This record gives sequence, structure tokens and C-alpha cells, in this order.
Amino acid sequence: MQAPPLTWAQKTLLLLPALAGVHIAYYYAALPDKMASHFGPSGQADGWMSKLSFAIFYLVLVGVCSLLWAGMGWLLKKTPNDMINLPHKEYWLAPERREQTLSRMAHQMSVFGIVTITFLIAVMHTTFLANLRGDGQLGPLFFVYFAGFMIFTAIWTVQMVRGSKIPDM
Repeated sequence: MQAPPLTWAQKTLLLLPALAGVHIAYYYAALPDKMASHFGPSGQADGWMSKLSFAIFYLVLVGVCSLLWAGMGWLLKKTPNDMINLPHKEYWLAPERREQTLSRMAHQMSVFGIVTITFLIAVMHTTFLANLRGDGQLGPLFFVYFAGFMIFTAIWTVQMVRGSKIPDM
């Protein structure tokens, strides 16, 4: 049996590690050997690691997250119905609707994954900038990215819940 073709969202997820690779390659030479890598609630650095460790962490984090999000559809299809938490589960996971429901959920999860990993890349970018400036401060750009991610998450969640309502018969 042949695997179904990848959706645009899954393809995008699988391209994001390459984008992260280009991102770190672009900045790597200019970054300090000891990098601020963790920041407290105020945005001030409170943890450090070597440049090489940071680069490896960044690439592994984006790579693993991308594979997990891209494989969500396959994982959902292997998951028994009683382990899936979904409003009106009996309706949506009935045999005649299960495949379509899981495909829709997998696509929605892939889109959320794209935005999450893009947010991670943006956070790493603000980390690069803080290290290049040498002040160990994330700066206001991080908080703009964070607010945008939270707004997207709220809208995405509302859409997921609305999409799980049983249609009028």
C-alpha cells in the first residue's frame, strides 16, 4: 500500500529545518563563542551555552518538532478512538467519517505546527540579535512575536472547537 502524498502543510513543515539551517549558518560566524541562551521573564539573559551547543540545540529542536508535527496525521490514524479527545467523538469518529475527520485534524495540527516552529525560529532570531548586541536582552521584538503567537493560538483553538460541532441534520 502506497503512502498518501504529503499535503502543502506537511511539505512546509519538512522545509522548516532547512530554513533554520540557513538561519544559523548566516549568523554563526558573527555570534560570540559563549551565547546567552536562556532569558528570564524580563527578557534578561540568565543562562549561557557554547555557540556550537546552541546551534545543535536549535537544529535538533526544529528538526524533531517538524517531524512530529508532519507525522501527526499518521499518528492519529494509528490512535484508537478512545484515546482521541474530541467533542462529539462518537459522531466524528464513526466509521463513515473517521478518515475525513482525522485528515482535517491532521491538517489543522500541521498548520499549528508551522506557526509554532516559525515562532521558534523567530525566538532564535531575537536570541541571535541579543547576542550580537552583547546586552543579553531579548528586546521588544520577542514580546511582539509572543503576542502574535498567543493571538494565533486563541483563534486557532476557537476554530478547532467550532469545527467539532455536529452539523444540522
